Amino acid sequence: MGDTQRNQFNTILNAIPDVMVLVDSDLSILSVNAAWGHLAREQRADEQWFRPLAKSYFAACAAVGLGDNKFAIDAEAGLSEVINGKRETFEFEYPCHTPAEPCYYLLRVSAIPAETGRAALCAHVNITRRKLAEMELHRETRKLREQSLTDPLTGLRNRRALELLGRQYWANAQRRGGVLAVIYLDLDDFKPINDNFGHQEGDRVLCFVADYLRETFRESDVIARVGGDEFVVLAWMAKPDDLDKIKARMNLEHRMTSSSGDIYRVGMSVGYAVHDPKTEGDLLNLISHADTAMYKNKKSRKE
Repeated sequence: MGDTQRNQFNTILNAIPDVMVLVDSDLSILSVNAAWGHLAREQRADEQWFRPLAKSYFAACAAVGLGDNKFAIDAEAGLSEVINGKRETFEFEYPCHTPAEPCYYLLRVSAIPAETGRAALCAHVNITRRKLAEMELHRETRKLREQSLTDPLTGLRNRRALELLGRQYWANAQRRGGVLAVIYLDLDDFKPINDNFGHQEGDRVLCFVADYLRETFRESDVIARVGGDEFVVLAWMAKPDDLDKIKARMNLEHRMTSSSGDIYRVGMSVGYAVHDPKTEGDLLNLISHADTAMYKNKKSRKE
C-alpha cells in the first residue's frame, strides 16, 4: 500500500464513528482511527494507548476499556481464522460494562490484504442502546406472558397455565419416575358468601384459599385457579402412598370473620386422582377424574 493509498485508507477510517482497528497476522495493531483516540481519552488511558501502533491488539483493547480477558479468549479464535484465511468475516456481541453504566459492543472482523500478507479490520460498534432496548422488550414480553398465565385476583396460575405447565410437569415426571396426583377443590356454598357479605368478601375468601394452598403444597407443585371458586393442584409424588400424606395435610373446614364481624364457614370439597405417567393417559383426563371425584365428595358432604 503506497503513501497515497494509506492516507486515503486512514481518511476513510477516521470518518467512521465506530472504533476501527487494523491488525496484522501477529495480532499487533497497524492502525487505529480517530474514534479509538477519543475513546482512549474518555477512558483516561495512558497516552501510549492513544495511538498504540505495533502493540498487542488485546492489550490495547483492555487498556481503553474495549474488552477484558474473557473478550480476548472469545475473540482470538475467530480473529485468527479471518487472518489465516479460514473465514472472511467474524462477529460477536459482548458486554463491556463500566463501573458507571452497562455497555455492549458488536465486534465485526473482516479480512483485507496487507503488505505482509493478510490483515484484519476490527470494528467495535457500540450497541448499548439497542441491547438495552432488546432487554427491556424481553422483560416486558416475559411480564406479559406471566400475566397471561396468572389469575389476577389470587396470583395463582390460571387454567391456561395449568395446561401449559402441566404438560411440562407430565414430561418431567415421565423422566424422573414417580406418580402424578391431581387435587381438585371446589368451595362449598360460595354463592351465599357473596350474596350475604358482598363480592369483596368473596374475593377475600378466594385469596385466603389461595394462600392456604401455597402454604400446604410445595413451591414446585402447580397450583391454579381454574374457575370462579375452583382450584386444581398438580403434585409429583415418589410413590402412590404419598397421597395419604397430602390428604392428611388438607384442612377442608375454615372459619372466617367478615368485615362486619360476622363469623361464617368456608368449606371445601376435594377430589383426588393419581396416575403413573409411564402408563397410557393424559393430563386432561386425569384432571377430569379428579373433578368427578370432587363432585362425589361434595355430594357426600351434603348428605
